[in-house]
Amino acid sequence: MLFIEVMTPQGTLTEQERQALAGRLTARRLLAGTHDAVDPGVLGLLDSLTSVVVREERIWTAGAVDPSRYVVNVTVGVWGKEMSEHLVTRISAELADAGADAVVNVIGVPEGGYGLRGRVRRSPDMLDLIEQSRTGSAAPVPEGMVVDPVCGATLPVEDAVWLERDGRTYGFCCPHCRGHFAKRLRERADA
Repeated sequence: MLFIEVMTPQGTLTEQERQALAGRLTARRLLAGTHDAVDPGVLGLLDSLTSVVVREERIWTAGAVDPSRYVVNVTVGVWGKEMSEHLVTRISAELADAGADAVVNVIGVPEGGYGLRGRVRRSPDMLDLIEQSRTGSAAPVPEGMVVDPVCGATLPVEDAVWLERDGRTYGFCCPHCRGHFAKRLRERADA
């Protein structure tokens, strides 16, 4: 779901520092502390679908090379547009905490361009995986917050994307979850 590639000038980091840097950029770390709490099962799934590579480049030409400046390419599924601001902000903060600056590129994979377990996965497939991995939270929903019924994210009501059906109102973290849920409701009504 996430492939994070960090490139640094050769010789700027020890192997231990590269390993520590990779540990700062896992899905679990990047999604921790966000305003929308992530369901533990969903977080486990996202972490299992994330790879982080830190590599040193032998040749690095970019004006005067600053050894504390890195380039980070983040390849993300079809939600690249929705996740870009969050990923750029979180990755930049993690690297700043490690004493580095970075150019962060978020690269969205087009629908049908992601493969997992030997087959193409589209956004509905990924949402199915997310929905199946939800464990739910025993904690009550805080006042002013809503829980997305698809992915289990807890977010402020003012940030939610809404859907009204049959006299009920549902809040979602993004249009993808809302669309997935609406499709499920239509399928149940047609059954």
